[in-house]
Amino acid sequence: MPARRSTATLVLLVAAGAVLVILVVLLSGGASPRGDRGSPTPRGATDAATGTPTAEPTDGVTPTGGATPTGGATPTGPPLSGSWEERAPAPVPLTEVAAAAHGGRVWVVGGFAADGSASRAVQVYDPAADRWSEGPALPDGVHHAALVSTGAELILLGGYRGGGFGGPVATVLRLGDPNGGWSPGPDLPGARAAGAAAWDGTRVVYGGGVGPDELSGDVLVLEGGSWRRIGALDPAREHLGAASDGAGTTFFLGGRRGGLSGNLAAVDVVVADAVRHLGDLPTRRGGVAGFWSAVHGACLAGGEEPGGTFGQVECIRADGSVSRLPDLGRPRHGLGAAVVEGVAYVLLGGTRPGLSVSGTVEALVLGLTD
Repeated sequence: MPARRSTATLVLLVAAGAVLVILVVLLSGGASPRGDRGSPTPRGATDAATGTPTAEPTDGVTPTGGATPTGGATPTGPPLSGSWEERAPAPVPLTEVAAAAHGGRVWVVGGFAADGSASRAVQVYDPAADRWSEGPALPDGVHHAALVSTGAELILLGGYRGGGFGGPVATVLRLGDPNGGWSPGPDLPGARAAGAAAWDGTRVVYGGGVGPDELSGDVLVLEGGSWRRIGALDPAREHLGAASDGAGTTFFLGGRRGGLSGNLAAVDVVVADAVRHLGDLPTRRGGVAGFWSAVHGACLAGGEEPGGTFGQVECIRADGSVSRLPDLGRPRHGLGAAVVEGVAYVLLGGTRPGLSVSGTVEALVLGLTD
C-alpha cells in the first residue's frame, strides 16, 4: 500500500506541473492564435482590415513593424506636451494627396478617391475659420504628386495621371491667382511620381520618386525657370517626405524602396548643391508627410507598412539630433502636412494600408517660434 500511494502521489505531482507550465505559457503570451510570435503588432498602427487601432500607442518612439533604428537614432528629451486636435474634415475624402501652406491657408491638391480614380479636386482649408472651400480644379486628375508654395504661387509637380499606376508624368503646373486657373510650368527633367519637394527660400528642391522604369534618387532644383540635377539621395526611394527651413536647407525624410516592406528611416539634407546623409529617424516608414518646425526641425508624420498605419511624428534637427512630437490621434498614410502660424496641420490620408481614404484633419500647436 505505501508503494502504491507513493506512485499515485508522483503521478499527481507530474500532472500538476504540466498544468502549471501550460498556464504560464498562456499568461505570458507565448502562444499565438495566428502563429506569428515573431511579428509583434506595431504600436500606433491600425488593423489592415478594419482601420481600428490594433495596439495602444505609447511613447511614439520605439520603431514599429519589426523595424530597428538603422543609425541608432534616439529621441532626446520628453515629447512636446499637448495632443493633436481634430478640425473640420475635408469635404472630399482622399489619400495620396499633395499639400502646402499658402496665403495663410492649407491647400490640398489631387489624390486618390475611394473608387481608385485620380481626383481633380483642390480643397482649401482656412485655419482661422476652421472651414473648407474649393480652389481651381486641376485640368486632369492626379495622385502621388508634390506641392510647394513659393509665397507668390503654388507649384504642383509630377505624380500619376488618372487612376492606377500606368506611368508617372513630368508635368508641372503653377497657380499664381487663387481665383484663376492652373498653367503649365517647366516640366521635370524626367517623369516622377511619389517624390517629395520643398521651397528652400529661393528655389524648389525635388527629390526621389518613381521614374518610368525604376526608382529615382535624383535631387533636382528649379531656379531661373529651368531644372538642374545637383546630386542624389542614397538610397534612391519613393513615398518620402520633405521639409525646409526656408533659409536654404531642405530635408528628405523616410520613404521606401519598392513595396511596403521596404520602408526606410534615412534622412538626407540638401544645402546649396551638396546632398548628404544626415542620420536616421527611429521609425522606418513610407507614405509619409513632412513639415518644418523652428524648434524641432524637419518632422515626419504618418506612414504605412503591411500590418497597419503609423501615428508617430518624429523630427530631426540640422545637427542630427532627434526629437518626437505627440502621436497623431488617427494614424494614416498618403496624407499631407503644413504649418500655418505656429500650428501644424496633418490632413486626409488612408487609415489602412493601400487604397483607403479619409477627410481627417488634425492640428498641433508647435509654439510661438514656429
